[in-house]
Formats: sequence, C-alpha cells, structure tokens
Amino acid sequence: MNSHDTPRWLQILERKMQWLAIPNIAILLVTLQALGFLMITSNPTWLNLLALFPEAVKDGEYWRLITFLALPLSTSPIWVLFTLWFLYYIVNTIENVWGAFKTTLYVLVSVLLTIALSLSLHFPVTQASDFESTLFLAAAMLFPEMEVRLFFAIPVKMKWLAWITLGFLSYRFLQSAWIERFYLIAIYSNFVIFFGPAAISRVRHFIRRQKFKNQIRRD
Repeated sequence: MNSHDTPRWLQILERKMQWLAIPNIAILLVTLQALGFLMITSNPTWLNLLALFPEAVKDGEYWRLITFLALPLSTSPIWVLFTLWFLYYIVNTIENVWGAFKTTLYVLVSVLLTIALSLSLHFPVTQASDFESTLFLAAAMLFPEMEVRLFFAIPVKMKWLAWITLGFLSYRFLQSAWIERFYLIAIYSNFVIFFGPAAISRVRHFIRRQKFKNQIRRD
C-alpha cells in the first residue's frame, strides 16, 4: 500500500480548474468538527439539526448539505481533542504532498457523491466517521510506514491500521443492505478513484511477474 502516484487525468483538471482549490482545507474541516462538538455537547438536539436528512433538505433546510460534516466523531472532550488533531494532521499531510487542488477534489468527490446518493435514495447521513475514514486511508496510502500512537501509547504503522480499516469495510459491505452498500460506494468513491488505478496496475504487474517466474521454472 505504498503509492505516491495519482491518476494522470488529475494534472489536466488541475490546470483547467485551479480555482476549485481550497488552501488549508484541513482548517475548514477541523473548524466544522469543533463547532459541531460544541453545539451538540451544549444541546444534544443539534445532532438532528446538523444531520443530512433528505426530506428536511427538500423542505428548505439546505445547511444540512454542509453541516453533516460537522457531526463529531466523539462527544468526549479528551477524545475530541485527539480526533481534531489527527484530522488536521492527516489532511495537512495529504495537502503537503498533493497540493490544495488535489486535496480539495478528493474531499469534494466524496462529499458531492454522498449528497447525491442521500437525496436521490432518501438515505439519511447521521455521522461523519466514514468521510473522515476516507481521509485516513488516503494518508495511509501516501505514507504507509508512518507511525501513529494508538491510544496515545502504542506505535502502529499507518499501513496496518489501513488494512484493518479496509477489512472492516469489506465485512460491513457484505453484511449491509443494498442501500447501505450504495452509501459506502459513494462516500469511499474518492479513495477508489484516486488510488484504484494504481492498485490495479500493481496487481497486474504482480500477476505478470508471477507468470514470468512460473514460465522460467517450467522451461
């Protein structure tokens, strides 16, 4: 899971749509999460007001198209500090490698397709953990050997956490109803689009190499 490559078509988009870039998008995402935490801990009814409920959006509550990203991963003051720091760290790390445009596009692909699925299939989005998981997976692909401190103490390489995450997602996909599967495809679409082609290329290269080795052994 080691790839600094991104699809070639991104270079073309970047030249033509540079205006789309949001520099330091990590600050925007962390600010949303911090505001969501403060609002929900002060009054739990904010949870329903921030979530993406398609019916509410169609009734004019358009803020939900953005505020579902503010749904905090934790309402614990200690854990929220860790999650906010980690969110900023991984998104800022991604931007340092990719630049503002590619990082912004990675975020927008997931967000826009999730919104489109939610509105078209009437699927409510009541948490932001999957969206933030896509950011973690991108960072793990770019920096697989980087170590993080699990529970603030146990050093674990990003690639191992990523494999665990992908394993859990695979199990979840197989066990879910069809509409949940569509949701997972939509929200993780950015990861598939950005890293899928490189992964497929590596698999093909591995298969060709194995066939070549087998051919040599037979000869």
